[in-house]
Parts: sequence; structure tokens; C-alpha cells
Amino acid sequence: MTGFRSLIDGKDTIAVTVDGKPVALPRGQSLLAALLVGNAAGAAGDFHCAIGQCQRCLVRVDGKVRAACLYVPEGGETIDTRPTDGRPLPWTSGEEPQ
Repeated sequence: MTGFRSLIDGKDTIAVTVDGKPVALPRGQSLLAALLVGNAAGAAGDFHCAIGQCQRCLVRVDGKVRAACLYVPEGGETIDTRPTDGRPLPWTSGEEPQ
């Protein structure tokens, strides 16, 4: 249980790769929302505003840095949730998972 729920029913999904693993995400949902509901937000989980202002939810989508809260995936993307600015992962000891 993540503590987050989605208002989108999730019946229509798209396939993406998140940190090397195939993941089905609800079509039309922001990347941040989908990652939070799926408990796979990585460094993006350290967000503050969810409207693009704080830039704390930055991830790499197909190698380009994007704000996860503003990006709506279309399917087929490769997403890397490691920190883009060198900061430690949120809610951890600062070590990257093995």
C-alpha cells in the first residue's frame, strides 16, 4: 500500500520501462502520479509542488531531463528515476539500491 490512489481507472494502459523494468501505466496520467501509485517514484518522490515549479521530481525520459509532474507518457519511453542533480534518494540513507 503506497498511500496514494489514482482517479484514473487504469483499464487503458501503456507500457514503459522504469529503471530497467517493464511497467504498465494508466494512459493519460502524469508520470509522477503513476510512479507514486506504483510505488516506483525513486528520486521523483521527493517532490514538493506537483505543478512544475520546484523541479524536485526531475527524471530522465529517453535520456532527457523532464519534470515527472508535467510529463504524460505516451508509451514506449525509458524512464530513469535516479536523482538528476546528485542528491540522495528521498527517505533513504542516501545509498543507491543494489
